[in-house]
Amino acid sequence: MMLLVIWGSAYFLVNKERMAIERQTELSVGEITDTYEARVVRALREIDTALKLVRFTVNSTDHASVLNVLNEQRLLPPALLFTISIVDEQGMVIDTTDSGLLGQYLTPPSQSTLGDDYLAVGEIEAYQEKQLTFTRPLMPDQEGGSGWVVIAIDANYFVSSYEVRSLGQQGMLALVDSEGIVRVRRSGDTIHSGELMDIAVWKSSTPDAVTAPFLTHWQGVESYTLVRKLYDFPLSIVVGLSAQEQLDAAQQLARNYWQRAGWTSGLLLIILAILGRLSWQLQRARQRVMDERVIHAQQLAFHDTLTDLPNRAFLSHLVSQEVVLCGRHGESFALLFLDLDRFKLINDSLGHAVGDYLLQEAAKRLTGAIRESDVVARLGGDEFIILLRKVSRTDQIEPIADELLSSMRQPFVLAGQDYNISVSIGVALFPGDGLDEQSLMKNADMAMYQAKQAGKNKVHFYSIAPN
Repeated sequence: MMLLVIWGSAYFLVNKERMAIERQTELSVGEITDTYEARVVRALREIDTALKLVRFTVNSTDHASVLNVLNEQRLLPPALLFTISIVDEQGMVIDTTDSGLLGQYLTPPSQSTLGDDYLAVGEIEAYQEKQLTFTRPLMPDQEGGSGWVVIAIDANYFVSSYEVRSLGQQGMLALVDSEGIVRVRRSGDTIHSGELMDIAVWKSSTPDAVTAPFLTHWQGVESYTLVRKLYDFPLSIVVGLSAQEQLDAAQQLARNYWQRAGWTSGLLLIILAILGRLSWQLQRARQRVMDERVIHAQQLAFHDTLTDLPNRAFLSHLVSQEVVLCGRHGESFALLFLDLDRFKLINDSLGHAVGDYLLQEAAKRLTGAIRESDVVARLGGDEFIILLRKVSRTDQIEPIADELLSSMRQPFVLAGQDYNISVSIGVALFPGDGLDEQSLMKNADMAMYQAKQAGKNKVHFYSIAPN
């Protein structure tokens, strides 16, 4: 009976550890997928915003070099990562941020794929490197000619967040288009592209494939896999963890348990105590590591580390939710775009440490000046966004905006001296000033610039809402 208890206990603990590791693996896949999705969507939104900006500018300006004009205004993403080109209807590059591409020809996407206003994803070979391209068509000019605007970026950029520590040597980060073609995939230190991945079959055979990891057999590797279709983009992300790599720890534990059971089969009580204690310690250590990963992933994905405010990704999520809820119930809300006046002067003259302190203090004042139901987020630099819920008229917004202006006019103590800082505010109302996040953000931004031009330390509404 003693031997039966020892070996039965060892068998039970081995299976318990295996199930715990399998569960932890499923949680890890979900955490990694959430973080990866947030990073990729942030990059794609930046790319698509730049495409739409260039397209709009080309169709509304007489400038000979649109890209130079936008670059001088710092409205384009960094040229070190992104190459932006304007191509005529014959496929020739007529304007580009990379002079080496000027006059070259690019293969246009098919009209059936591109349509009138559709984001097309493709790839090119440039400087012996594979680059992903994102294309939007231009509107036809007066002579009937057209073309398109293209942003190219090194495909490796979309899998650069691969970490062997969390994904292993046989894990997977992949970006797959709507036809199942792998645009870029990384496993360990190896990067692939051009493969065909049956993500449609995987999702159809697994009802909750978007939220729950499932086992796949692909390229000779069995993996715990998650597939996420990216909202508003013809792409999906795929994240996988090798089942073999994840279960290696369980197999090592199994060997340890069997050896200990064999060596101490005559010491039943001692063995049970040791195994119980070891299992408890392993569970506690694993839980701590898992909690730390979850907290770290949430901080990276949704919070600004300097001010501890929600960041742009989290704000985008909140605004998208508010659009859906308000559209469903016929309610309104407002977005306030805020930019600190004279921040660059103080940051340049007193140093970045003082500038960071000013941003932290400004964040506290803004948070203290709004209602509990409202949200302050940091967009980047000295720009902030405030989401005001359940407001529909200017007379509801003006007192809050006045309180914001008043709180920022109080002197800031910087480097031992008082400095007067003000803020310019632009306001856009849903649904009158925009029906989606991008339109509201753009219109609030435009209103803020009008407040700046009117002398700063002011509030400007993009349009006057009915009282």
